[in-house]
Amino acid sequence: MKQKLEKWLRWIEIVHKDAEDLLDNQYIFSKYIEIIKGNPKIQEPSDFHWWVRNNYVNSIAMSVRRQIDTDPDVITLGKILKEMAESPQTLTKAWHRSLYKNLGPSWADKAFEDVAGNGEFFDPEVAKNDFEKLVNLSEGITKFADRRIAHKSKQPIPNVKFKEMNDFIEEFENMLKKYILLFTGSGYVQLRPEYQYDWEKVFYHKWIDIDSKKLRE
Repeated sequence: MKQKLEKWLRWIEIVHKDAEDLLDNQYIFSKYIEIIKGNPKIQEPSDFHWWVRNNYVNSIAMSVRRQIDTDPDVITLGKILKEMAESPQTLTKAWHRSLYKNLGPSWADKAFEDVAGNGEFFDPEVAKNDFEKLVNLSEGITKFADRRIAHKSKQPIPNVKFKEMNDFIEEFENMLKKYILLFTGSGYVQLRPEYQYDWEKVFYHKWIDIDSKKLRE
């Protein structure tokens, strides 16, 4: 059981990093859209904007598809939830209590019960319900990823709306914050790292010198 718990601890760190990348992609794309909408001069022609949009949608769709994968050789939130549902006794309230050396057992027990149920070990129904929620939210997105990106399918390809992707990302982040707290005792307001510099600075400068381009032609 100790080995399994240590494995979950390693996996949750990996999924945490995946979540940071996913949320960062979402954030940058949303800011990019704001920039485009705020400047009519750069809205046409729209070829580059469609290229950015399609790459974003494809990237997010594959990230969503990956997180609900439970194959034996993957490290995903879905795989963690599946194993937790199968081996709930591995994660106990007593072990979780050991994470709170300064705050005390009452604080630790409340944190555990808020996420894992009122028993002495993790309630497997929590993981089952969370996994089912992720699967339901990802249904259209994973079909799109399977039939459009991963394969060339003869099946109809569903249209994926930004709201579907945003709803999944929001639930995925909230859910992962619960399990990070459960495994590490660390609480997060958000999982997307804040930039410590102005990443939008690249848009402040002219990208192509029109006169130089004409000379090259």
